[in-house]
Amino acid sequence: MIKRYSYKLEAGRLGVGLITLIAMSAGCNHAMAQNEADQPPPVPAAPTAAETRPPYADAKPMPKIVRTETTPGTDGLTKGTSYLEADKVTNSEDDVITATGSVELRQNGRTIRADKVTSNSATGVTTAEGHTQTLNEDGSVQFSDRITYDDNMQSGYSENFASIGRDNSKVFARRLEQVSPDINRLTNVIYTPCALCVKNGETQNPTWSIEASKITQRKDKKMVFYNNAVVKIKGVPVLYTPYLWTPDPELDRASGFLPPKISADEKRGFSYEQPYLWSISPYQYLIISPQLNASVNPLLNLDYQRRFYSGTLHLRGGFTNEAFFDNDGDRHGASATREYLLADGAFKINDNWRWNFTAQHVKDESGSTKGDYANFFERYNIDGAFDQVGDLSVDSRQLINQFNMTRQASNAYFAVTMANFQSLQVGGYLDNGTNLQPYATSSDFFPVIAPQIEAYWSPKSRILGGQLTLSANAIGIYHKRLGNVAGLRAIDIGAPEASDEMTGYDTNRVSAGLNWTGDMTSRNGIKWGPFVDMRHDYYKVSDLDTTGTSYEVSRDLATAGLNISYPMYRKFKSFTAIIEPVAQLAVSPDAQVSPYLPTEDSQSFEFDETTLFSFNKSPGFDIYEAGARMSLGLRGELRFNSGLKVDGLIGRVLRDEVESQFLKTVKVTGQTYTYDPSGLGSQNSDWIATGGFRIPKGFNGYTRLRFDGETGKMSQGEYGLTAIRKNTTATLRYIVNNRLTQTQIRSNYGVNALGDPLTSSTADQIALRTALASTGKLKTFGDNYRNIQLYGRHFFTSHWGVSARLDRDMVLDTWRKSTVSLIYRDDCSWFELVYQQNNSALTTRNNKPSSSIFFRLNLTTLGTSPSNFNDVR
Repeated sequence: MIKRYSYKLEAGRLGVGLITLIAMSAGCNHAMAQNEADQPPPVPAAPTAAETRPPYADAKPMPKIVRTETTPGTDGLTKGTSYLEADKVTNSEDDVITATGSVELRQNGRTIRADKVTSNSATGVTTAEGHTQTLNEDGSVQFSDRITYDDNMQSGYSENFASIGRDNSKVFARRLEQVSPDINRLTNVIYTPCALCVKNGETQNPTWSIEASKITQRKDKKMVFYNNAVVKIKGVPVLYTPYLWTPDPELDRASGFLPPKISADEKRGFSYEQPYLWSISPYQYLIISPQLNASVNPLLNLDYQRRFYSGTLHLRGGFTNEAFFDNDGDRHGASATREYLLADGAFKINDNWRWNFTAQHVKDESGSTKGDYANFFERYNIDGAFDQVGDLSVDSRQLINQFNMTRQASNAYFAVTMANFQSLQVGGYLDNGTNLQPYATSSDFFPVIAPQIEAYWSPKSRILGGQLTLSANAIGIYHKRLGNVAGLRAIDIGAPEASDEMTGYDTNRVSAGLNWTGDMTSRNGIKWGPFVDMRHDYYKVSDLDTTGTSYEVSRDLATAGLNISYPMYRKFKSFTAIIEPVAQLAVSPDAQVSPYLPTEDSQSFEFDETTLFSFNKSPGFDIYEAGARMSLGLRGELRFNSGLKVDGLIGRVLRDEVESQFLKTVKVTGQTYTYDPSGLGSQNSDWIATGGFRIPKGFNGYTRLRFDGETGKMSQGEYGLTAIRKNTTATLRYIVNNRLTQTQIRSNYGVNALGDPLTSSTADQIALRTALASTGKLKTFGDNYRNIQLYGRHFFTSHWGVSARLDRDMVLDTWRKSTVSLIYRDDCSWFELVYQQNNSALTTRNNKPSSSIFFRLNLTTLGTSPSNFNDVR
């Protein structure tokens, strides 16, 4: 048996210098080479897969223990205490301690191993030599032939240094020096995150690497400096710079230049945007990002963020002085100041209270009374402008200014919201058909909400076996002006019938309500629960016309009903079946309709599986579902032992009378016709059908359908199929809607918003008007929209693959924004050749789709891979 010697050394004793050198070598792993050398060291022979893995890479994380002078860490040592173990330890008369034979020295979570360690207490020099290894708590490991450290000079060096990080990144250097406690220097350095492979006995060049003749880490200046930096791909130099500096990577954040954005197109010509990060403090920063363009004036972008103890403030903005330019790069009109602001903040006051806001605006004046320009963000390629932030969501191409304060407890909710909107939806073109100067729909057409107040409270205990909820709601809505916009009348979007359709009417409403819902289960498994809902509304509607006419309306609303279902469960040999008939009976008084009441907050809603069993299917307060109705449905689910799961639902609503509140009207040649766009207003509603399946091997699909209650025709539908396999990720979706909108119905019959025939009516439109006059049946079915979308990526080999994002408009027979690409990947890089085509109205040139080809390169640790494909369901 071989005898081993071990020593526990208190702070200030043997090993202080060597442990200091351990910290030096570990710290240099953070200052990884990001540039190259004139004469770099040779690439070492590739180790085996096991050797390239850091010793702790697969280790499970240990419980977090804070090491102090009295509390030991996971290795049993307190702060400053070291442990030495070796086959032999000698102490000479001149105070030279020598440890030989598998020496291991541990302190503060770090371990150094070597064949021999010598420490001279008189000179303060400690040396470790022979297969030295340094293992750190984070799993990284360093190697060298020899390490020397001078305690008196607080300096040291390491020869033939190599490091493998926890992420398997590698650093090789001929020499590592600690010149002083604040300065570390590496000579002849190579850095690569890629695997080193051996072929025919020779180590192959990594996919990419960065080399430098010298790297200096200045902790006092919080910077890292590089000399003669070279980026290589497969050993071929592609970028060289003689001198470079970056913030010290040991810092969480520091000021410095960020990667530039480079592009070229017909609009702005060659464009170069260089962001600079100014780290103002640990909790705030400012990114200054001037966009320099060859064909138009520069745009200055600013991005400021500050963290507070309670939340985060984020401000984005930019401005320029330039004329409007179209997609061909041609200027129109005079130069003017154009700017944008995108600001938001979210703050938590305490456990119950929070508040947030957004402030969004674009100034892009056209000088035309039709409206301001609509495509500022597209002209300057500004990303994320329409991202949803804040509590209120808006339609596409709208900006919102909003303030919200909320209190939420386990049994109570209170919120105050104020908002107004800016529209960037395209209302038309200023250039009479060339589609080069889009203007936005007037924002005056959209309301100001000031304020909306919501409050709900429920007792913590059940009452009569059910849940009681008391509610209060108030809102003030103000319009600057109305008028016909995009072929719609003001009444079509919720204005009171008594309004003159031009004056901006105002609405103030106060509501108070009570809801009680029971939930019981009988002995034989039937689930049932009665419910009662009562509400009182008070409206004051003003400025109905130019004389300022106002009117007050009060109404009392109520619904009583019963929910009942009977889930049945049966287990068979290879599968389990669940069938659940569901029914809801609801009874309400007749609708209290007034020409002075708006319907603005109840215009847009979907009748689908999510609203089938709602007693009031209106999404807002202005419309309250009336009459007696019964919602019927059947749910089913099959669970197979193989893991296959299939589910579905079918249902509809039956009424005693037609629900006219859900119907729409359209005028054709002086005659008014009604139709049911939601499929919910008739006595027998549309049929709702959903289905889905999931296979353990990575396939799942779904369908959501609605069929006309009278003819059985499909009103609308959505089909989706997703595959997630080892080398394939794909989602295919088909969306169809055969219910025509008001605008499409009028277009089919060749009439304007008032129902008068257009002088440019075609023969088909005249024929449809003639048929309508004789039959009285309005044509409401047709091609509203049909889209097919594909999101997919497939790798044919471990390295080569293709991806696609395709969107086809089947009605217009055209591709929308579509992207296809050829991909090469390996363990540390992603190369992608991309072709992109965009046929949206804001990007076309001469009424033809714009297209581009570009190359995308992402290197591990220097960029993120463009590989995020999600199920779009």
